[in-house]
Amino acid sequence: MKTKTCLMAMIMFVSIIAPLFAADFDLDYAVFRGSDNNDIVEVYLMIPRTLFEFSKVENAYQSNGHVRIAFVQNDTIRDMQEWSIVDQTNELTNISDTQKIPEMVTLSIPEGRYRIIAIVMDLTSKKKYRKEKLVDLGKYSHSELQISDIQLSAQVSKTTTQNKFSKYFGYDIIPNASNIYGSQNRNIYGFCEVYNLDYDKSSDGKYKVQYSITDLNDNVVTSLDWMPKKKPGTSAVELNSIDIQDLSSGLYNFKITVVDESANQQSESLKRFYIMKNDREELFTKTLEEANLSALTEKQLDEMFGPMKYYAIDKEIRRYRKSDIEGKRNIISKFWIRRDPDPSTPINESQVEFQQRLQYVDGQFSSPRRKGWKTDLGRVFLIYGAPSEIERYPSSIESKPYQIWHYYEIEGGVQFIFVDKTGFGQMELVHSTARNELQDYQWRRWVSPTSSSMDQYGY
Repeated sequence: MKTKTCLMAMIMFVSIIAPLFAADFDLDYAVFRGSDNNDIVEVYLMIPRTLFEFSKVENAYQSNGHVRIAFVQNDTIRDMQEWSIVDQTNELTNISDTQKIPEMVTLSIPEGRYRIIAIVMDLTSKKKYRKEKLVDLGKYSHSELQISDIQLSAQVSKTTTQNKFSKYFGYDIIPNASNIYGSQNRNIYGFCEVYNLDYDKSSDGKYKVQYSITDLNDNVVTSLDWMPKKKPGTSAVELNSIDIQDLSSGLYNFKITVVDESANQQSESLKRFYIMKNDREELFTKTLEEANLSALTEKQLDEMFGPMKYYAIDKEIRRYRKSDIEGKRNIISKFWIRRDPDPSTPINESQVEFQQRLQYVDGQFSSPRRKGWKTDLGRVFLIYGAPSEIERYPSSIESKPYQIWHYYEIEGGVQFIFVDKTGFGQMELVHSTARNELQDYQWRRWVSPTSSSMDQYGY
């Protein structure tokens, strides 16, 4: 067992944001390429100082904690690391729940699927706190251009002494395991490794890299210019920051794109993060609306549940329709809890993504007589997200306007075809190749109702 002392340096205590959501501690990880059969996994923790009890020791106060990280496969521990944390303060009033102790451990793990189990224990009170995450290892090639996972940070500083947070080029990068950034965070830093560059010692080869922030539909919100970089070898490391001060609250992706023109290859890596301003803008207010359901009328509850029906199972819809107002409140309050993809994080990603899609469709597809989520375009967008590609065909003498939405990542590639049947701008779904959607392989009759049957079917 390794023992580590948590020093009183500022680098060890990072105030990210005030805790808007209750969480014992934060857990995250990043995977990097290792040997042929192993990946390198960095496991990150952010542990609130208030998680531990402080006792009087001479002229100070001290807490004693213990951390254990295990990689578990089929209920068998494949690897484990553990260490102690000793924290001291001169005054208990110096301790606040916004202060978090960053911790990190690096392990070399064989390919496979694992559960990362993290246990933090207060040795004074004997209280234990536990978090889990799933991780799949073995995704890296030794021939194609690839980028590792991205490690995000709000605090990077030059260093002359090596420690567990030090990277290759003399920087300490303090991981933000919560991936939450507040109004006081001007910059967000991203670190990654680049593999399999086409390197020739005899030539002055270069690659280029771009750092950007995108929304959940991969639309660029802000970005840095493309930067040419000299190839140091077949691998490289990347570190840069983006100013996020002007971004509003919401879910975003930190995106790093690398292009190796000599090999005609491109690769990119994404890391999801959250911006939560202290004013809690409208989007996040909506995600917490269940806390105020008691103030809503039955009509307001029905309006809230309307677009949620696209995500609900038949049993939930039947129960909702048969319930009284209290029953409806109960169904809505638990609806997103059951759909939280990662309960170990302080934010329900499914609920936030739904709210962002709902905000988009109501803004893009609404009409004076119909909310955007009630349209066919809105329904498809809410369920499947932004299409990979849209083909738009305007009206002509012989045909009505129509659109074809392509989703390349769903079911091996699917299409949704919408036609403005009436000519008043209301696109209706007439055919889809997706499972459980409307299928009408004679859909061209809606585009050109006056054409011959031979033309309709492409003969």
